[in-house]
Amino acid sequence: MTHLIDLFKPMIPSLLNNLHKGQSGRIAIMGGSKEYTGAPFFSGISSLKIGSDICHIFAPTEGGTATALKTMSPDLIVHPIEKNDPSDIIPWLLSLHVIVVGPGLGRSSGAWSCASEVIKAARNINLPIVLDGDALRLICENLDIIKGYDKAILTPNFVEFKSLSDSVKKMIGDTSNNLLKPEQIANCLGNITIVQKGKEDIITDGNQTVVCDDEGMPRRCGGQGDILAGTVGTMYAWSQLYYKYNSNMDDKPEYPISIISAYAACSLLRHCSKKAYQISKRSTVSMDIINQISNGFEDLFPESSK
Repeated sequence: MTHLIDLFKPMIPSLLNNLHKGQSGRIAIMGGSKEYTGAPFFSGISSLKIGSDICHIFAPTEGGTATALKTMSPDLIVHPIEKNDPSDIIPWLLSLHVIVVGPGLGRSSGAWSCASEVIKAARNINLPIVLDGDALRLICENLDIIKGYDKAILTPNFVEFKSLSDSVKKMIGDTSNNLLKPEQIANCLGNITIVQKGKEDIITDGNQTVVCDDEGMPRRCGGQGDILAGTVGTMYAWSQLYYKYNSNMDDKPEYPISIISAYAACSLLRHCSKKAYQISKRSTVSMDIINQISNGFEDLFPESSK
């Protein structure tokens, strides 16, 4: 659906010499745990490679997680979070354009409690949110955390989607063995946007649905979902900024900007994955995909750097 790529192109910030740091996106990733340090790094560095100006990572000190992340890239602003204290994160939300919650978050009660408070605080200030990984498992325990917030994008894989379906079925009293469709889940949760990842990525807010079936790669290395989460977050921030500063425009997009942004992100990841696989074949890992972002972005959006 190249039409959706065309719809997204105007939302890409122009590169002008009079820009100030932060005008092309201030993104945050909340995640990481003693088991998973790569996930928030993949999300954050992908955001910067795509073109956001600033990327914060809020990561726990437990197990040296934040310290490890600080060594991975000096371009990322890593905030060590002591004892999963949400008060170390919430004051930063007002300075952000989007927050991505979940990459490498883990399943400890402390991490989940902190994430819940951060999501609630983000909702209170109308901050766009992308939920991925263990943040999806968190909301399955309490759907009210996200229900009705139409500035949320959820990016479940197959297993996470099944858990989400089971949780929504319990909420609506559906005792069948059927897996809900993404449109049904989106509707039941108040028309939030769902990106059901798979052979084809199904993107829907319950009212409108698009499918990204661009060629990707057969390799299923860990980290691809984390790259997508950071990409979705960045492109969603750009679309929000575009309409904030072009509020007098008469032409509104035919799809919600959450769907347009998510589609562009899915298409870019598939394109970069394909390019990486052509070079590395079976040895392809997530950093190979990230290293293709620059060329892949120019392939999809050739006028964006001019």
